[in-house]
Parts: sequence; C-alpha cells; structure tokens
Amino acid sequence: MKKTLIIATLVILAGVCILFACKKAMNKPEQLSADASGKNLKLNAMTCSYVDLSGALSTQTLVNTNIYRINGIVTIPNNVTVTVPAGTIFYGVKSSTNPAWLVIEKGGKLIATGTSSNPIIFTSDQAPGSRAAGDWGGLAYAGNAPVNSTTLGITLKSTGSPTYTLNGGGSTSADNSGTLQYVQMYFAGKGDSGDDRSRAGLILNSVGSGTTIDHVQISNSLYDGFAIYGGTAKQNYLISYNAGRTDFRISYGYQANMQFLAAMRLNNSAVPPSPYLAYGLDITNDLTGSTNTPLTQPIISNITVLGPNHCSATTVNASFKNAIRFGLNGAGKIYNSVFSSWNSTATPSGLLIDGSGSVGQTASNNLDFSYNSFNNSGTTPYSSPSWTGGCSATMAAWITGTGVVGCRETGNQFSVSTLGYDSSFCSDFCAAGFSQNFVLGTTTLSSPNFTWDTGSAFSHPTYRGAFGSTDFTQSWTNWCAQNTSYCQ
Repeated sequence: MKKTLIIATLVILAGVCILFACKKAMNKPEQLSADASGKNLKLNAMTCSYVDLSGALSTQTLVNTNIYRINGIVTIPNNVTVTVPAGTIFYGVKSSTNPAWLVIEKGGKLIATGTSSNPIIFTSDQAPGSRAAGDWGGLAYAGNAPVNSTTLGITLKSTGSPTYTLNGGGSTSADNSGTLQYVQMYFAGKGDSGDDRSRAGLILNSVGSGTTIDHVQISNSLYDGFAIYGGTAKQNYLISYNAGRTDFRISYGYQANMQFLAAMRLNNSAVPPSPYLAYGLDITNDLTGSTNTPLTQPIISNITVLGPNHCSATTVNASFKNAIRFGLNGAGKIYNSVFSSWNSTATPSGLLIDGSGSVGQTASNNLDFSYNSFNNSGTTPYSSPSWTGGCSATMAAWITGTGVVGCRETGNQFSVSTLGYDSSFCSDFCAAGFSQNFVLGTTTLSSPNFTWDTGSAFSHPTYRGAFGSTDFTQSWTNWCAQNTSYCQ
C-alpha cells in the first residue's frame, strides 16, 4: 500500500510539472524552424498578445513577445528613436478610411534590426487566407538628405481627420534615419488616391547615407514595391515580389549605390491596377521631367528583373511594359544585370529610353548601360521612341558598342538562350514541401565586369544578376505569407 501511494504521488507530481511546462511553452516566444513556403505555419510558438500603436511614439524599445498593431498614421517624430528587436511582428490594421502607416519623420529613427534566422515582420492584420494587397499602407521615411525639389511633400492621407503629408528634403547627405535590416513586408501599398507617389510598400523620401537598408522583402504590394525619392541611402539585397505595378520606382534626385536586387512577378494572369503601366525599374528625374538637380542617377549592379512571362509563354496583360524604363529626364548607371520575360509580345519589352531628356543623358554619360543581359525579351530588347540628341546616331549603335567612342556601351547580351535559374522559381510557393533554390546553374550568361567600379564601392561577384551559386534569400524570406499564422 505504501509503495502504491508513493507511485501515485509521483504520477500526480509529474502531471503537474507537465501541465506547467506546457503552459510555459505556450507563452514562450520561441522561433520555430519552417520550410520556405510558410504554408499553414505558426511562425512563433506564442499566444496572440497584442499591443496597439497609434499617434506619435516616444523613445522606447519594443519587445518581440508582443504583436504590435499599427492603427492609422503612427509616427516616430524628430529626436525620437524606436528600437525593434529581431523577431518582432507588426500588423497593419486594415481600414478603408484610415490606412495604417508607420512613419519615420525628419530627425526620427527606427532601429529595426532583424537577423537572417529571426527577421522582423510587417503584415496585414487579416486572418491567413484573407489577406490582400493594399490592406494597409506600409513604412514611410522622411529624411534631411537632398532632393531636386525645395521640399518634397507626399500625401499619405488626404481625407478624414487627421490628414497627413510626409515632408522630406534638406542638405544633410549623411542624414541617419536608423536601420532596416532583415525585414519582411506584406500586403501593403494602399497609399492615398490623390497622390500617386504614396502608393508603395516602402517609401524613402530624402533618406540619407547614414541610414542602413539591406535584406528587405516586399511582397504583394498593391501598387509599387519600393518608392525611392531623392536622398543618398545605399541599398543592398532588396526583393520586390508580385508588386501590382512597378517594383522599383526611383525619382527626385536619388543618387546612391544599389546592389543585389530582385524584382519577381511570376503570375502571368496578373493585371496592373487601371489605368497604370507597370515596369520593373522606372527611373525619372521627377514627375514633370525637369532638369532640377541633383539629377536622379542611381548606380545599380546585379539586379535581376523577372517578368510575368518567366514561367509561361502565355501572353500577359499589355499594361506590363518594360523591364526597365528611363524617362522624364531620368538617368543612371546599370551594370551586370539580368532582364527577362516582360511582355515578350510587345516590341520590345526590355529597356525603354523614353523621351528626349533621358536620351540626352546618354550623350553626357549620365546614363550608362553596360554588361547587362536580356532573356526572353524579343529579338531587339531595347527601344526609344525618338532618339534625338543621344550618344551615337542611333540607340542600336550606342547600346551595341558600335557608336561614338567615349560614350558607347559595351558587354551587353541581347538574347541569352539558357538563363540558368532553378526550376523552383516557377514552383507553387504555397505547395506543401516547397523548397526554394533560387540559384544560378548552367547558363549562357556572360561574365560580369567591374572595371567601371574604380573605387571598389561594390562587391565583385562572379555572376550577372542577383542570383549566384548560393541563394541570398534563404532563411530570412517567406514566399507564402498569405498562409502564415504568427501566433496561436
């Protein structure tokens, strides 16, 4: 009998210990390993503990045991720093009248430092399976770096109360708005109906070179993925996936280096929001085509732009125009990049230099385009409606390297037969067992060239485009954010 009581007591104690251990485990924000699809996953083994953010924030450090809900326009004002630890999750609250934005104002700082294994996540507050592009606004920065306008005001909200305009611009090139590293952002891009510049998941208005921006994924933005207006902030390892309109919109005097960018839209049945035209890169000096300075002139190396024809020969919507467009006096220097599978039924679908202003930038070497490769982009993957005042007599002579010595381009490929990107690019990212392998295999891409990088400001990989022998998107991205559960 005594032995029986001892055994029974031990069983009860074990049960109590198990009960409390389970309760503790349910409340612990422990990161779980997950396959790349995110299909029906609980990314954190944590209870749904919400903290609402609204209005102007004060200096503080958030905790990753909460999910923060962004309600309407939430600001980080001048002289305020908000620190976000790795693994923190934000929900943008869906609203037809008061879209959610996290705004970093002039002089404010957001220190959002995720890690490869524990990224920071911004997504819609809607349930898995019910999220949609444009559920919320996104992240918007305003800095003190130069723009080619006296000030640059972008309206994020023009109706109801309060309205809000994002004001940027100044003379501090090294201005610091904080850190944005290893960040996922989903279902944003709502913007204001009266200001087309506001329609992007991430808006950078006059952000300076003291700001750190790398490893950022934007998926399913309603309009644009990245909107970069003025400023001097260097940016690396950026992904725009399934943007509704343009992946990278660059204007208002942006001058900085960008490397390892991926623009991927693999849905051949997609239709851009009417009445807009869609591009992979759209580079303009400003929206009027002025000659204001500083001139919009990014230097970009190793971008891959995959259009909606990449995974299918099916004709896509005619509003998908060009992998890259220079227009309205925009300039820039593009090297070692890959452009594939935009509207290949169009003539042509690769590079468009649109208007005499941007054509003229080729003559002054403000617009360079060398060591780049086209795949599935038509027989002649470049065009200009009116080549007047450009370097060389024709665009063909300029881009093929047969024109005037001193401003002609070199090293371009116009019909890569074997791109060499893994078949997982065209898999169902939400399928059970999906395993990404976004790498470069056997290919007919030419080798890169970095002789133009005399100051060694860029990395010098052995491949063109964003993808090499290792997948830079592994571990910190999610390709099926629609189905991901973040708590229980």
